Amino acid sequence: MKYYKVSNSGFDRKVIVAYSGYEALGFYLMEIDDQLGFVDAIDVEEVDADERVEISYTGYPVYKTLQELHQEKDFWEVPNVVVEVE
Repeated sequence: MKYYKVSNSGFDRKVIVAYSGYEALGFYLMEIDDQLGFVDAIDVEEVDADERVEISYTGYPVYKTLQELHQEKDFWEVPNVVVEVE
């Protein structure tokens, strides 16, 4: 399993856990199918599992790694969205 940051022209960025970049791309396209009416330029970038992401709980920033966020999820299905990035 690897982590991929996928975005559509810089918008709707998500970190997806998948076995390959192609699998992450296909899952991303299925996720945004109903949300966006266009697909322009999709960027897929592999990121390290130890990359820290800022999560805000009641105004205080908390930092967690992508691997920690994935392990906290109830479902361990692959591919799956780990976190949406702003």
